Amino acid sequence: MRSKIVLCAFLMLLVLTMAEAALADEQFGVAVYPNATADAGATKFLQESLGVEGFAFRTDDSVAAVVEFYKSQDGIRVLFANDDSAMFKKGDEVDITLQSPWRDMHSGTIMQDCLISIVKRK
Repeated sequence: MRSKIVLCAFLMLLVLTMAEAALADEQFGVAVYPNATADAGATKFLQESLGVEGFAFRTDDSVAAVVEFYKSQDGIRVLFANDDSAMFKKGDEVDITLQSPWRDMHSGTIMQDCLISIVKRK
């Protein structure tokens, strides 16, 4: 009986882990840049301070590399792109923005990596 409970708990944990991994790979139908990691602080700022439904990610890759990734995605159009920022749109509801450098709104520190924001308009 104990082994069945342990097995069941393990399977539930595995399913939850896989669901979380799938969520991290896509937001609002937009693929998350592969070398990016979630940024909890910037996500909190988007959601609580700006009041938008969105997620933030960071990568050490250049804005140019991230721009090329999003240009290659189906259904995403470029609004503008330059050396330190870019904006894309998917449909009429989802915006993708890139910034480097960018200001961490909690600490005020200027960050040199690339911030990727994926926001759904309400």
